[in-house]
Amino acid sequence: MTFDFAIDQKLTNLPFSQFELRDYQKELTEAIFKEWAADNRRVLAQLPTGSGKTVCFSVIARKFLEQGLGVLVIAHRKELILQAGKKIESVTGVPIGYIKAGMLSEPELDVQVASIQSLTRRKHYPDVGLVIIDEAHHAVSQSYTKVMEKYPEAYILGVTATPCRTDGQGFKWLFDSLVTGVSPRRLIDDGFLSPFKLYASKKAINTKGVKTTSGGDYSQDQLEQLAMQMISDVVPSWQKHANGLKTIIFAVGVEHSQAITAEFMKAGIKAEHLDGKTSDAQREAALKRFELGETTVLSNCGLFSEGFDLPSIEAVQICRPTRSLIMHLQMLGRALRPAPGKNHAVIIDHTQNWSNHGLPDEEREWSLDPISLKYGRFILKCPACNHCFKALSHEQLKPVKHIMDKDGNITPMYQSTCPNCCHQFLWQQGEGVGGGGSPDIDVEAGELEEVGIQVNPEFVAYVDEIVENQQSTGKKKGWVFFRLIEHPRIQEFGLGDWRYVAKQLGYKPGWAWFKFQEVQEQSVKSQEIDF
Repeated sequence: MTFDFAIDQKLTNLPFSQFELRDYQKELTEAIFKEWAADNRRVLAQLPTGSGKTVCFSVIARKFLEQGLGVLVIAHRKELILQAGKKIESVTGVPIGYIKAGMLSEPELDVQVASIQSLTRRKHYPDVGLVIIDEAHHAVSQSYTKVMEKYPEAYILGVTATPCRTDGQGFKWLFDSLVTGVSPRRLIDDGFLSPFKLYASKKAINTKGVKTTSGGDYSQDQLEQLAMQMISDVVPSWQKHANGLKTIIFAVGVEHSQAITAEFMKAGIKAEHLDGKTSDAQREAALKRFELGETTVLSNCGLFSEGFDLPSIEAVQICRPTRSLIMHLQMLGRALRPAPGKNHAVIIDHTQNWSNHGLPDEEREWSLDPISLKYGRFILKCPACNHCFKALSHEQLKPVKHIMDKDGNITPMYQSTCPNCCHQFLWQQGEGVGGGGSPDIDVEAGELEEVGIQVNPEFVAYVDEIVENQQSTGKKKGWVFFRLIEHPRIQEFGLGDWRYVAKQLGYKPGWAWFKFQEVQEQSVKSQEIDF
């Protein structure tokens, strides 16, 4: 049974639903149906954190139910599973079945919300016309791809705020098309996300030399060693910039989070620690105390980056460096839900995350294509196209063959598929392993300062004129910078102005921060030698 696209799929407000679709949500859902109508059965949809992805896919689920087609929703965490089930039931008005250990199984129901771990252990899969994958940036793993293979005739919708990977994998062979939604800046301007102030330390943890894991992020053991040395900065920074605000702290590990909590308690501030081993009952009780204001600060590790929605959060304090844009945006996104009485969210960053990955309102270009990594430790290079990437976890588990050299030494060989060109090739353990060694431990305490993101209209006009000149004459982009620093008020260019320059030139957000610092430092030096 297939979906009938001849039926009008205009998404009007649902008569018995308490959720009214916003304009940008209607635009996204209608764009998804358009892709399906063009026979692109596997669609990846992107919407920023806090913009209502669950509402969108719940409305789409209802459209399939109206035509007698079942719906399967897949997620990897309990919070996401319960959140999806509750929202779909509210939007569709139908009861929800769950496929998850410890929950009652009701396979006769038309909507099934499944834990990916429990689903892959089942012999029989639900008969559905639509498969929805929540937090679909995880979908490249073998457990998800096996499920997708079970549904060759179904329509598949992946949803995520961040369609990107740190391992060079990408999504080009997994999904047929990508639909991107509204920008975070528009959501802030329209009042659907909270404005924010970001306070960043000039001297943060230096992660140079910290090893990365096979997953692409920093080694937790080494990172925690560094992070423990800046704990004394956390409470004073909070007291200065977020005193009394409901705050979520992102720590590196359990020991780090517990130590931060102890510092707050020592200062007479009500704080609690939560981690992945905290029982459901303890977690729910702690969250209730936090919501009621009985607890002011919640420090966590590995809990609140996904599937956590509490609009009353007023501040986040970032004490965990990460190489992952996904993790960075999810941490910041916890504070951006609007709430009564919240004029703006406060972000305190003790790391270099914001300068490496950008601010939460940056406009980003998303793509299904994988991004080639720098060849080094844990990195494979495809012999066919030279794309550099990290092997998926299941590709590292079991060798596909063993070879013996002339001396009788046996070497296990593993096989990976290039995410860029699909070429399959063999490799052995040790390939791509670069020099290790201990990290350069460089942790300096420092004052935090507010990061200004406003744009001066006068400077915008000046930048536009120079960029237009550069493009019309074919000059290199670097020429623009040297013209800009000739401006008599260049020292007044704020970070917001440099962000605008970066956007016009197609540079990453980090470029703006480094140029901003470079100009400010040069200005200070000029003042020092000015007799």
